[in-house]
Amino acid sequence: MKTVFLTIDVEEWFHLEYLTKYNLNKDSVETVPKIFNFLDMLDRLNIKATFFVLAEIAYKYADIIRDIRSRGHEIGCHGLDHELLHEKSDEQFEEEVIKARLILNEVLGEDVVKGYRASCFSMDRNKLDILKRCGYIFDSSYIKFVQHPLYGHLDLSKYNKVDDLIYEKDGFYEFEIPTIDIGKFNLPISGGGYLRLFPYLLIKILLQLYSRKHDNFLLYIHPFELTNIRLPFPEKLPFKDKFRASVGRRHNLKKLEKLLLKLIKEGAEFKTIGEAIETSNTMEEKDELYFSNRV
Repeated sequence: MKTVFLTIDVEEWFHLEYLTKYNLNKDSVETVPKIFNFLDMLDRLNIKATFFVLAEIAYKYADIIRDIRSRGHEIGCHGLDHELLHEKSDEQFEEEVIKARLILNEVLGEDVVKGYRASCFSMDRNKLDILKRCGYIFDSSYIKFVQHPLYGHLDLSKYNKVDDLIYEKDGFYEFEIPTIDIGKFNLPISGGGYLRLFPYLLIKILLQLYSRKHDNFLLYIHPFELTNIRLPFPEKLPFKDKFRASVGRRHNLKKLEKLLLKLIKEGAEFKTIGEAIETSNTMEEKDELYFSNRV
């Protein structure tokens, strides 16, 4: 693997789409403050990551977000709230992404938020164009997994594929969520519930298959998946939803560290998404300078 992008969607456990229909005790347990073991692990491994923060919790966890930034990580936007984008009008979306970015920059005390990830990857082309118009320079919501009913169907026509998982149009970049072809289906292998559900040996095999065709990899994770703190599920929560939210959490941080150490051992370079864009732009400038000097 050439380059790995580690990304974290900073939200609370009750933002999970399949839990929002239930009456939840949202104030009794907080998982975002449990993220420090994970942050310390990244410090030990010298890995910088991209954190997409939900703006509606930014003031509540302002000290944590500033600490993440002070450790050298990149802060992006995960929206104003966690509602699916196809439930919002383009006008509402534009107002919210402007407001969300202002909130995050205010919390950080500097204008650094340049990237976005949609809730449940529910991005579409109109809203992607709005992001660019609102001053964002990248998004990471594209996933080739049409079998999932919540994920968006993002049209990237006229975008150029400039690197594995990376697309560009007029200075705006889209970073793809990795999947692997299994028969007629694309199987997500890069994080979230899939990382918790699959045993490490299976993840290792799938990653080996993936690396035969790809140079880059992107991982995504959520704070509630990095702690085994008990979540206050309602008594009548169906087994299916309880399983989806609970499976694999107990040992997930150790599994993730094992995976990261494997990638490091194999020579992968970890970058924030912003660093990859800066590298791409620098290479383009060098190419332009080289060819101009030959004319």
